[in-house]
Amino acid sequence: MSAEMPVVQGAVVAPGQVQPGIVQATVLQPVAVVIPQGAVVGTVVAVQGPGGPQNLAVPIGYKPGMTWNVAFPPAGHGQSLGLNGMAQLLGGADRIEINQKVNRLEAASCGCYEQKNRFEVKIGDKDGPVVMTGQEESEFCDRCCCKPHHSLLVHLSPAYDESNVLVTLERKGCECNRCCFSTKPGLGCCSCTEACTEEIVLHEGKVEGKPGELDTGKALAYIRQPMQCCAAGGCTPTLDISEPGDGSVPHAQVTGPTCFGGCSELCCENHFDYTTVGGAAASGTITHLRPRGCCETCKAACTDSDNYGVEFGPSATPADKANMIAASIVVDYMFFEIDQGMCHYDAGNQQIVITCFLCFCYGCLIPCNCYIPTKADGAPPAPESAAGAPPAPEGAILDAQPVAAEPPMRA
Repeated sequence: MSAEMPVVQGAVVAPGQVQPGIVQATVLQPVAVVIPQGAVVGTVVAVQGPGGPQNLAVPIGYKPGMTWNVAFPPAGHGQSLGLNGMAQLLGGADRIEINQKVNRLEAASCGCYEQKNRFEVKIGDKDGPVVMTGQEESEFCDRCCCKPHHSLLVHLSPAYDESNVLVTLERKGCECNRCCFSTKPGLGCCSCTEACTEEIVLHEGKVEGKPGELDTGKALAYIRQPMQCCAAGGCTPTLDISEPGDGSVPHAQVTGPTCFGGCSELCCENHFDYTTVGGAAASGTITHLRPRGCCETCKAACTDSDNYGVEFGPSATPADKANMIAASIVVDYMFFEIDQGMCHYDAGNQQIVITCFLCFCYGCLIPCNCYIPTKADGAPPAPESAAGAPPAPEGAILDAQPVAAEPPMRA
């Protein structure tokens, strides 16, 4: 541990019980790590954790002097991969919060310079310790030209060791250099063909390569958007979750509201229910959280960063928990990064566009907008010629009609 970086050890998180026969929960110790002077995003700093020295990379959104709460395992802990690894980190937690970090360069450019998204998974609420991180990997041109429908990978790993990837989320999407020949060129359109529907694969461990061309030998689950064109329930956002070997038969579904997003985010929370097929009650709920305080309100209005609360039901298995975390990230890309913000300026029509909310209709997102014109078509009309104005008195407007000249008088 470096001398200039103090570390304060927090209270021990009480372990919970996970499903018998899967894995035992890990006792995690939250430690407040103070970012040292001179460190920037990506700088590797040495931290003395409960289990020994650990190297951490400074995440996005943190600068020298700020505190980052990280959950560390005990000494002699062996981190598993896949579902078991996630179950170890989550332990018996019945609620987590997923925070999307704000990238300052992206915010300063009003989203024109799209950056890789980063997510933090915390136990409890926003003040809880960070147990996992999710880091997007994608091509720069795809992000700038095809967002938010671009192809990408998201690596989920323990916060204390991001090199040990537990699960890789693969999203097949649009690609800038292939256009109509991409794996999914029609994302965001009416979900009538496979080219227009979302498909995400969860892989065990770290998987690298081109999305859409990866080996599915270590696939844990598939998250697919059903083709809802001309089908019942076309106004309900739906994601089907199936296991390898089950084909297209889902064992769980995520369903959400018809209207969401836009300015409604400032005062309303949107709930997406995770339900196992045949289950009498939901196994969990994914909630898009409304802003808490002025800072979060400004962040919601000026950036596309969002916060999600995930509540696990008593019957949720480790596989269900992993699927809900992955589904939260998918929901963010599908529904809450697709609009042009709550308010933007339409230079072509010279008007301010305010997005009240979005409506889901058979795979398409239809905005409900209010418009404030800023274009002035010449000088304002005279009061006497305006519509509804009282007629002017006779002879008041001399130039309205030509007047014939009188002949000269004779002497």
